[in-house]
Amino acid sequence: MNPDLQKLHPYPFEKLRQLFQGLTLKTDLTPIRLSIGEPRHPTPELISSALAENLAGLAVYPTTLGSEALRGSIAAWLTRRFGLAAVDPATQIIPVNGSREALFAIAQCVVDRSRPNPLVMSPNPFYQIYEGAAYLAGARPLFLNQLPEQDFRSDFASIPESTWKDVQLVYVCSPGNPTGKVLDLEEWRMLFELSDQHGFVIAADECYSEIYFDEDHPPLGALEA
Repeated sequence: MNPDLQKLHPYPFEKLRQLFQGLTLKTDLTPIRLSIGEPRHPTPELISSALAENLAGLAVYPTTLGSEALRGSIAAWLTRRFGLAAVDPATQIIPVNGSREALFAIAQCVVDRSRPNPLVMSPNPFYQIYEGAAYLAGARPLFLNQLPEQDFRSDFASIPESTWKDVQLVYVCSPGNPTGKVLDLEEWRMLFELSDQHGFVIAADECYSEIYFDEDHPPLGALEA
């Protein structure tokens, strides 16, 4: 048994369930659930139709890489969204079953637990998978607090050189949850320079990149930066 399993905390939804035990909801009010990001809008017809038309294929395992059409569509969207010259769907795209799978797997792939004091940096507040992935990869999570007096930004400049040398992976959530803070170009440049200097991998978690109000100014992403 992996002893690092003992370091894992209960998932937030389990903690919430325990907190809610014994509470009686008011029957005349509809609860607003802030726990999980579930759509509250009807599923678009084109998605429902596509699912219905392909029900016969549900009994067949998909390919690991996904279909060429899917990877091609993802690559085309990335080039449009982030103004890229080209994205190779054969070597630069891999579909996953939600961001959690990829965020966990990348830590298992890139962290070298044989090196002394391996660190995985993440923002705080944080998506709990960052912490769990770090522990099970044999690393120690290093939290970068996002404080109101810092406008909820990650103060990368405050980390000393002696710490950066042990950092192997940095999780970045932009736009952030729950703050909504977006890394600007200067912050990305600083992080890229630090990565070049110290050799750590940047995992850009941008699952909220398409939630914004100003259609003319979508959030800046790592690929665009």
